[in-house]
Amino acid sequence: MFKPLHHFMLVLLLSLVGLPAFQALGRTTEATVVVDDEYDRYKKRGDDYFKEGKYLEARRQYQNCLEVPGFENDAYAKEQIQECTIGLKLRQQADDALKQGKSQEAVRFFGQLLNLNPDDALTKVQLADLYEREGNQLFNQKQYAEARLKYTEAGKYASITKKETLLIQIRTIDDLTRPKYPKLVGLKVFTGLVAVGAGAYALILRNDYQSKMGTLSQISQTVDPTGSGVISDRSAYLQYTDAYNAAEAAQKKNGLFKACLGVAAVATVAELYLLLHKPKPRTSAIQWKPSSQSWGLAVSYTF
Repeated sequence: MFKPLHHFMLVLLLSLVGLPAFQALGRTTEATVVVDDEYDRYKKRGDDYFKEGKYLEARRQYQNCLEVPGFENDAYAKEQIQECTIGLKLRQQADDALKQGKSQEAVRFFGQLLNLNPDDALTKVQLADLYEREGNQLFNQKQYAEARLKYTEAGKYASITKKETLLIQIRTIDDLTRPKYPKLVGLKVFTGLVAVGAGAYALILRNDYQSKMGTLSQISQTVDPTGSGVISDRSAYLQYTDAYNAAEAAQKKNGLFKACLGVAAVATVAELYLLLHKPKPRTSAIQWKPSSQSWGLAVSYTF
């Protein structure tokens, strides 16, 4: 009879003893969740600042991660703090180089920053601005090929809006450097005049020859109607001789007549060619290609 009562008292006692332990366990679990949320919040802020290239702000957030209970020795936060410190040092070196006018040295430091953090938005902006400024200086000096190269390099790091501006500059350079050919108006007029002049002179020679031959034929029929070849009248003979000599002289100009026809034909063909064919600009043999290195371009020339 006393055994069931004894068992009941034992169970009740164990329940009272175990209740505080269960309550403590519940509080511990709840506290752990709060700690994780706090760490994640600092970590996310740090990562966002890191992607933007704001290393000082990012380092502060990672330091906050280490202050969260249970994360004092967090490996990720410690590693990011080291990278932020390196990033701050490189950016300071790049800024100092820019102030001293050492653009190539600044580019080298910017390259190291991008190797450290390829998402570094601030470094990309600085690089784009640097290349654009150099391109503007070269453009003002009318060194268009070099300026175009700088604008192209700036476009690799520029924002969408700045890329549109750079493309406008590149198109402007292309328009300025495109080969411009003379309209060849003078040459066309000259060939036209040569064709007309040579043709007209050939026509004059031909008409003169035909006229002299016609005159000779008429005189021959008058002074020698029978065609015997004998002219008894001296005056008629002299008239025939003059007509014959004139016709012979005109015939000797037959070579000049043919030459004029040839010149007129060549000039006419040249005139037609100039009218129908427009000169095509020659494509530049110089080509800019990405070099095998991370920075810079290679130049090749095609023969």
